[in-house]
Amino acid sequence: MFVMESSMSEIIEILEHELQSAVEVKDRGSLHRYVVLLVENVVGRKEHERSENSLKGELGALRSDVALIAERMEQGFAAMDKRFEQVDKRFEELTHQMDKRFEQVDKRFEQLDKRFTMLVALTSTFFVVLATMMTVLRIFG
Repeated sequence: MFVMESSMSEIIEILEHELQSAVEVKDRGSLHRYVVLLVENVVGRKEHERSENSLKGELGALRSDVALIAERMEQGFAAMDKRFEQVDKRFEELTHQMDKRFEQVDKRFEQLDKRFTMLVALTSTFFVVLATMMTVLRIFG
């Protein structure tokens, strides 16, 4: 800041001297105030421009950071979607396998049911034949 103030003083002195040489000066104090206002306005604009450029740079960096965060979030969501899809596929595979096993168990149960029905029928037939034979033996026997 000190460097800027010393260069401002030098600019003010140079402008005052040039204006004094170029025009007739009625009031040196007024000339000095005019030059100071002019230089401060020019320096203020330059500082404002520097500040604005710095702010634009920071905003650009912020936009870049936000874009990067958004991209990473997008990638994260895509990865989660992929994982959910894989889990869904795995669930469907397991469901399909369980359905097949239940079908196999049902077939086995049907086979056992048929055998049991045949066994009951055979046993019933055996007892009917046995009872008939015993009745025949008692009657004829």
